[in-house]
Amino acid sequence: MTLHYLDVMLMDSVYKLNGERSISAVYHLFKGKKSSQTIQDASLFELSRYFGCYPGFTRDQLNRSALKLEEKHYIRKNDETLSITEAGQRMLHQHFSEKPMPTYFHGAKYHDKAKMLWMRLSLLVQVLSHHMAGSHQYVPIQRDVSVQSWTKSFLKQHQQKSKLSKDLHHELEKLLMYLSEQEAVIFVYSLTSNERIGRTYQQMAEWMKEDVWYVYLLFWNVLHYFIQSAQKGEAPILQQLIGDLEFKRVLTTSTQKTLELVQKGFDIEQIAHIRSLKKATIEDHIVELSIHEPSFSIEPYVSIEEQQAILAVAKELQTNKMKLIKEKLEHPFTYFQIRLALTRMVKANG
Repeated sequence: MTLHYLDVMLMDSVYKLNGERSISAVYHLFKGKKSSQTIQDASLFELSRYFGCYPGFTRDQLNRSALKLEEKHYIRKNDETLSITEAGQRMLHQHFSEKPMPTYFHGAKYHDKAKMLWMRLSLLVQVLSHHMAGSHQYVPIQRDVSVQSWTKSFLKQHQQKSKLSKDLHHELEKLLMYLSEQEAVIFVYSLTSNERIGRTYQQMAEWMKEDVWYVYLLFWNVLHYFIQSAQKGEAPILQQLIGDLEFKRVLTTSTQKTLELVQKGFDIEQIAHIRSLKKATIEDHIVELSIHEPSFSIEPYVSIEEQQAILAVAKELQTNKMKLIKEKLEHPFTYFQIRLALTRMVKANG
């Protein structure tokens, strides 16, 4: 049984989770579930790049991948969790040496924005291609009404469509020069023009004799690179395509409401009462805020001295397992305080 890139990413996730989460955590991570727990796990275990990497991922695909890795003795089951074997670590190192994770891909930062960029860009390319060919009869490649409306509005601002077409072609060509030939081919052949329909990931994989999971990542790596270039001012047209998108860390809606109450001076118990939610849910929100809001202070919940004591034990034990950390600590800290302190250790992970 051949190892697919999905299997390698699952192995890497198991390795980083270090037996501290169930396989469901990987499923929610790859799907990009916007829950406090998944968002926290992505940061805590340095897996933010994988967040939302495969939105169409199914439980069946996950289970088949895990079973394959077990049969090859690359991972082992320990009750509800998984751990990587020595053979698995060697194979993981070998795979990433031969085929590294695409450089610019970062799910937590870009997966939602990249999807919108692709919908707008692919429709714009199709419209301009047909315009240049003098063709007006075609079915829009993007059916989303809001995307069609945005594209019409964008084109109204650019009356000289021939110039726009030429400038966009030049901009994309210049950007693709900085990527591999394989990535450039995948992107270009995904586009639909007046001459051809864009290829699917599966068609591309068969044509290139490449793993479909890797083709998918390479495609989105191109889009993530485009966003980064646009943000640096290196791609003026693409900059216009993403100009109205929000690039701040998106908090869950419920967490945003909790933040508003925290800013008004309410404590956790009061917020739980006001919102008719469990105290534990509000604590989840506080942890999420600690990870994603740079200015958010956790000192009202765990002092600097307490944070230092917790982090010292985590470092000594080389674990994020809160039960082990709690048992080792001399002071009776709550699990909430330990979780909060651990966020200080991972804020830089993205």
